[in-house]
Amino acid sequence: MGKRIKDGSIKWSSIIGTGATSVLAITALITVYLTVTSWKVQQETTRPYFVLKESPKVELGNELSLELRFNNVGIHPALNLSSETVVFDEQLSARPVYSDESSIVNEIPKDGASSLVVTIHSDEIYSKQLNISAHYVVVDLQYADPILNRSYNQTIYMKWNGVREGKMQPIIHVQVDEKNKILEYFQKYNIDPKLRS
Repeated sequence: MGKRIKDGSIKWSSIIGTGATSVLAITALITVYLTVTSWKVQQETTRPYFVLKESPKVELGNELSLELRFNNVGIHPALNLSSETVVFDEQLSARPVYSDESSIVNEIPKDGASSLVVTIHSDEIYSKQLNISAHYVVVDLQYADPILNRSYNQTIYMKWNGVREGKMQPIIHVQVDEKNKILEYFQKYNIDPKLRS
């Protein structure tokens, strides 16, 4: 009888020991998962990220000039910044009036700014008109984070409201329903797939 009690207590202590080890293993896995998740979130908050520093400047002389000034609000610098810019009429019925790529070799540090100037010649948009229809301006930015060794892509959708009765109209951000129409337009005219994301 004493042996049975001894065997029973050994079984129970073995079960309790196994259960405790399992709980510790699960706790360790959860801790590792939370640590990795936290690390990934922290990486995303330190990566380079560009925002428009101020409202884009629009100048209309013999040609249309749009100056977009981007600011790196991320903690890490951005390297190999390149952009693809497409400008097209809001009617979405014709090919773009402007499409060009540019790149910057220098690193753009935290709080560093970079300007993109888009110049559309008068043979595409006749600048001496009293009324010029609105145009969409889509800029796709691509850059690398040299610290995380990762590449990023950012697409910015804007709309220049043109000229009404000789008065220059502002550039505004595009609404969600307009973005969907723009994406359909890109597909229709086979415009770069990077801009369709």
